[in-house]
Amino acid sequence: MKTCLINPLFVEPAGPGRERYFVRSGSRWPSSYLKPAGRRGRYVPFPFFLAYAAALLERDGFPVKTVDAVGGNVSTEALLRHVARAEPDLVLYETTTPTVKRDLELARKLKSLTGAAIVLCGTHATTYPEQILAQEAAVDRILLYEYEQTLLELVRATADGRDPSTLNGIALRGAGGVVVRRQYQPIEPLDRLPFPARHLFPTAEQPDLSAYWDGFCQHRPAVQMHASRGCPFRCDFCLWVQVMYRDGRYRMFSPSRVVDEMEDAQRRHGAREIYFDDDDFTVNKRHVLEICGEIRARRLRIPWSCMGDAVVPDAEMLDAMADAGCVGMKFGVESASPGILARLGKPVDLDRVREVASGCSRRGIKTHATITFGLWDETRQSMEASLHFVQDLDVDSVQFSVTSPFPGTRYFEEMQRLGRLKTLDWERYDGARSAVVEFPHLSFAEIQHACRRAPSRWLRHKLGDARWLLRQVRYLLRIVRGQGLRGLTERFRRAADILIGER
Repeated sequence: MKTCLINPLFVEPAGPGRERYFVRSGSRWPSSYLKPAGRRGRYVPFPFFLAYAAALLERDGFPVKTVDAVGGNVSTEALLRHVARAEPDLVLYETTTPTVKRDLELARKLKSLTGAAIVLCGTHATTYPEQILAQEAAVDRILLYEYEQTLLELVRATADGRDPSTLNGIALRGAGGVVVRRQYQPIEPLDRLPFPARHLFPTAEQPDLSAYWDGFCQHRPAVQMHASRGCPFRCDFCLWVQVMYRDGRYRMFSPSRVVDEMEDAQRRHGAREIYFDDDDFTVNKRHVLEICGEIRARRLRIPWSCMGDAVVPDAEMLDAMADAGCVGMKFGVESASPGILARLGKPVDLDRVREVASGCSRRGIKTHATITFGLWDETRQSMEASLHFVQDLDVDSVQFSVTSPFPGTRYFEEMQRLGRLKTLDWERYDGARSAVVEFPHLSFAEIQHACRRAPSRWLRHKLGDARWLLRQVRYLLRIVRGQGLRGLTERFRRAADILIGER
């Protein structure tokens, strides 16, 4: 039973020498970015679910082939050739809302080319399994939610000739029509999972973890890891927590397992930085302190950064993180409107955000905040207030995006109920650029215009702050040590793109 796990790359022209590519597996928030035509993107997340699934299959003795076309910058035509050479019995890949039309087109090509069972998973397929199976005959199965263990059980059942319709977390066609078994058994404890099969990515023939990159990191190569899954906060726009984890409880790898994997990443894969791309790394103070204690106890010397929050961290936690090698933290603000934050279900206090940002600055932890326009009762005034808030916030970078109310989230359901969704053209749900929610006295164009202008306005404001500039010089020196002149050049190029308004 041969399985092929893929992560397709979809690109579209975006002007002379540029193309827009779509980030897929590994990203909690499907979106698109600009890159030079024919080159890798500046943001490529590691496809965690695919890599854990591959590790489980390998551990069980099943042959597995991987092709991460996003990480390897592999065209669709070359991807098809890779898959054909593998002669798989089963091909699996994740769907996203903005790419679902192309995902289904690819399913038809793969079915025609290989005759293999085509299995979809990911957020969009999890939300609409009945519709996809009814619409597209080339799709044979859909795996729901976090799918690694379900895939292993499906492969076992197929190899043994057993009926897969009895499995939980699966959708397929039966004698009476589409069968959807939404019973969900989260993987717990997480330590049951082997280390992700990093040696198979982007491909087994050319493994190269330097292909995976988040521009926030300060050293290359930076190996991406998870220390937990899920989040106890219930933000109504959050896609992965609601859909992939079905609002399940927050689960953590044990601190010893986390640091074992850090050591493995450093020893086997040459990591010079670890990036914890959790849904929220800092949500459990005790867990963070125990990880930091384990790092110090082993005298492990490697810088690390994380996706955290500005809700839980306090001075004790930030000091422990810095002492254990933390050099960067991202966190979400989303809006400076207390009313919008309350409706989102995001327990953010703006004074607390200021304290966390200042605490990170005090300990040399680089910070990155996120602002999302187009949430709930957004107005011109609330967007301007959010911009002014982060202009005065002691952070080192900010990401501005336009909210996509992704299917499967409470935000999507509520906007649909209120009649505010003005299109179900999924290609417009790109997670960053296009507004699809209509607000009273606030047009799509105004939201998109505000988002395009905000990064340049923020940076121009910060360039007048001598203290902020001095800190950036220190971080740039860290980047030169961690990445060489290439990293410095990329940062200046990115700053230039922001100033001229390119995303």
